Amino acid sequence: MFTRPHLAEIHNVLAKYNALIVHFSGTPKGAGSNFEHLFPLDLIEVIKGNAHTGLSCSTVLPGDNFANLDSANATGCIGVILGMKTNQSIRDAHYTDSGSGMENGIRIVPNARDMTVSEIENTISNRAPDEYNEWVIADYKVIGVFAAQPYYVWSILPITYPDDMPDYLRSPDPVSGIARISLEEIEAAFSELPIFTFSNGKLVVRKDLVWEPVEHSSLYD
Repeated sequence: MFTRPHLAEIHNVLAKYNALIVHFSGTPKGAGSNFEHLFPLDLIEVIKGNAHTGLSCSTVLPGDNFANLDSANATGCIGVILGMKTNQSIRDAHYTDSGSGMENGIRIVPNARDMTVSEIENTISNRAPDEYNEWVIADYKVIGVFAAQPYYVWSILPITYPDDMPDYLRSPDPVSGIARISLEEIEAAFSELPIFTFSNGKLVVRKDLVWEPVEHSSLYD
């Protein structure tokens, strides 16, 4: 067992930056997900609790970039906000991609070590402006759903062929790619959970079809 700060100290770091721990539906899919499922089934598996060996997450902050996928501060736009049950829930943390991956259904972290509260804070404060960091969270609890515009997901896309193209030239294989969905579709997919985002530098939650300010401490007490 590695040495970790108290859970309250980790929460204080998150509160200092108004940061959330989010496991994103990868856009595109990659090592950041335990599951082959596409959105929203990948996140539903997380919500069901089927990834307690560890999930690749990022800490996201007000003002982060989610629109330009080549220089975004996360690996997607929509994800599950996670809490930690104990201070050991944080298995690894880095200011950039830590290189965690799946082996035989278990998330492997190559740089597991003792961590101080300063080292954990540095994974947020030293993150590059056009990159994402990585926290690996195990033994988690689900707080809600995070959704940032432009609401990109990785999906199966329809292929459009000219009407006069013969059938033998049309591919039978599905094509995956980036699709944009609506807030209403996100709400329908996760109707049992609150949906959060950042707006004008603040954390907000969706209530009665509007966004309302919410205290960070209500998520991480």
